Amino acid sequence: MEGSWEGFLDLIGLNQDIRQKAELKTLIEFPLAKPKTALLISLFESITTIYGSEKCTILWWYEPSNINGKNISNPYTEVISKDDLKYLQGIWQRIAGDYILFLPEEFNAKIVTSDEEEFIGVCLIKYSQLLLKTPDANEVLYLRINE
Repeated sequence: MEGSWEGFLDLIGLNQDIRQKAELKTLIEFPLAKPKTALLISLFESITTIYGSEKCTILWWYEPSNINGKNISNPYTEVISKDDLKYLQGIWQRIAGDYILFLPEEFNAKIVTSDEEEFIGVCLIKYSQLLLKTPDANEVLYLRINE
C-alpha cells in the first residue's frame, strides 16, 4: 500500500520547497481497521523511536460546530502512553472516519486553522515528522520532512 496516500501531501498545504522534501510511508497496517493491542504496542514502539518519549499527544477532531456558517471542528488532545491502550482503542473506534494525529508529548495546540488537512500540514512543518491514523483506520502513516 505504500504510495497509495502520496496525493495526501498535496492536500495538506505544503509549499513547493517543503513538498519536495516531504516523505510519506505506511508505518503500520491495521487489517479491517481494528486497533488490535499488538499493533498498538508496535505503534508505541515507533512513537518512542520517533519522538524519543514513551508518551505522545494524540489529537483528533470530533463533532464539528457551525460557526458563522462554517463547520469548524475543534481538535481534542490527550497525552497518552502505552498504558492507555484501551483509551486509544475506544477513540479509534468512536471516531472511525476521522484522523488521529500522534504528535510529540510537548505539542502546543495554539495552531489556528479551520481545515483539518491544513492543520496536519502546519504540524508537519512545525515538528518535521508526525504519525497519522488515516480516516479509513486501516493504516498509520509516517510523514516527515527531510533536511
